[in-house]
Amino acid sequence: MKLKHYLFPSEYNDYRPWIITPSALAVFCLIIWGLRFSVPAAITFAASGIDAYDLMKKINSERTQRFIPALITNQKLITAATAKGKDMIARSYFAHVDPDGNYVWPRIEATGYQPYLTLGENLAMDFNSADSVISAWMNSPTHRANIVNEKFEDQGLASTAGTFEPQRDTIVVVSLFGTLYKTKTVTQAPVTPAPTPRPSETGTAVPAKSSHKKTPTPKPSPTPEPTAPPLTIYKEVKIRTTSLSGHTMVNIDVVINGSPALATARLKSQSITLIPGTIAGQYLGSFTFDNTEDLSKVALTVEARDKNGTKVNQVFPIKIALPAPEVVTTTPVIPVSNEAGVIKTLRIIFGIFAGIYMAFLLVDAIIIHRGQIKRVGIHSNPHILVLFLIAAVSLFANWL
Repeated sequence: MKLKHYLFPSEYNDYRPWIITPSALAVFCLIIWGLRFSVPAAITFAASGIDAYDLMKKINSERTQRFIPALITNQKLITAATAKGKDMIARSYFAHVDPDGNYVWPRIEATGYQPYLTLGENLAMDFNSADSVISAWMNSPTHRANIVNEKFEDQGLASTAGTFEPQRDTIVVVSLFGTLYKTKTVTQAPVTPAPTPRPSETGTAVPAKSSHKKTPTPKPSPTPEPTAPPLTIYKEVKIRTTSLSGHTMVNIDVVINGSPALATARLKSQSITLIPGTIAGQYLGSFTFDNTEDLSKVALTVEARDKNGTKVNQVFPIKIALPAPEVVTTTPVIPVSNEAGVIKTLRIIFGIFAGIYMAFLLVDAIIIHRGQIKRVGIHSNPHILVLFLIAAVSLFANWL
């Protein structure tokens, strides 16, 4: 028997093609539901976690190439970002507002990052590399605005891997930005004492003579403007080291007296621009080195320059001890399912298959109707109805 006799009704198959038999419908259902439950569960790939340090470095790269100062890594913001990421994973939500209606700002304050002047937050989920995250953020106007915002000075970022929903492993990224209030000291101008009357030779005031002629009032001499103190770099510097994602971060805190227009620091081959701290005269900066670099015998050079071009520098011979190793030194590799893409492909295949099957049933119904053939015990109309119901459930019920 030829293939067409299995598909179309004719006298050779007694107008009972196999395509409209219950066994054909059963085979169709088994193929579709077998693909649904076996293929998506097996197709996964190992995705490496997102390196928080690498992503923060890329954020600073986006800023510096636009001549915007790089952000300083702040451990308090990292702590707040980690807490927010873990909370989103634990309660399966992805939003700036948690299920209790709270933003991340109270978490930031709880870490001690206060009083703050301004804050910002970027979120990302279902990405598996720092490049893909930064690309998505830079293509989003609101996320891009946070990254290139000149008002931000600090940043903290956390990448958290876990099960976001049942049977869904993912990576959540939380990036926080902020700027603290800075206290400034106000220098009061010296007060010039009022001129006292000139005493006479006997020590008493000279009486004024009675006269209609007015005595001219002497003009006070102009008060000289206070001169700015000379640039001075204090000979003590505070150094703090931390370890993050296999890198050693060296944070410096130095005091510079005067009014420097530019303050820089150099350590080994790196040079950075120092920014004013919260205390008058305080300048802060951060270096980042690979944890394999030897920092035991190095010299820190701090240079300050005022608006007149006067330049002073100070060399600090220092010995930096390697920070204690992190408890978790590597980001775990988690299986990330590609089920969404597989289901989309299967839906296309299912739609084509169902369309072809439906076409055969319709052709069968037309041939039987035009030939006015009466069949006993088998009709195509019930098959069309059953097939329509299966297609509706499979395509529009999220593959239950």
